[in-house]
Amino acid sequence: MPINGVGTVSVFVGDQDRAKAFYTNVLGMELRTDAPLYPGASARWLAVAPKGAATEVILYLPDQNWEHYKQTAGQSQALTLDVSDMAAVHADLKAKGVNFVQEPDVQPWGTYAIIQDSEGNRLILSEPPKA
Repeated sequence: MPINGVGTVSVFVGDQDRAKAFYTNVLGMELRTDAPLYPGASARWLAVAPKGAATEVILYLPDQNWEHYKQTAGQSQALTLDVSDMAAVHADLKAKGVNFVQEPDVQPWGTYAIIQDSEGNRLILSEPPKA
């Protein structure tokens, strides 16, 4: 199955600027990305990571689409798994009876889907945009 590794770990925050300062200035992580989530968005895709790390920490400000995550600020967070072929992974997991909470959705930053594990946890599958 083409799951390649852990791409990002989302940490849901109430204030992206405060979190950015903490993760970069206090923890010493490097800033990888700080860009609007989509054109005109007030929330940003804010990625930090330890120098040289492959996995990034996304300092995510939940919006109305992610309202259910507001209660998780300061709690255990979400896990994102990188995939190289979303269509193949989707077909394989569907055939195995995996529940897709969010079917694959193409966005400017890539394609994502959300599955539910055996315990009810939601895992994000993410495929980078095609070059």
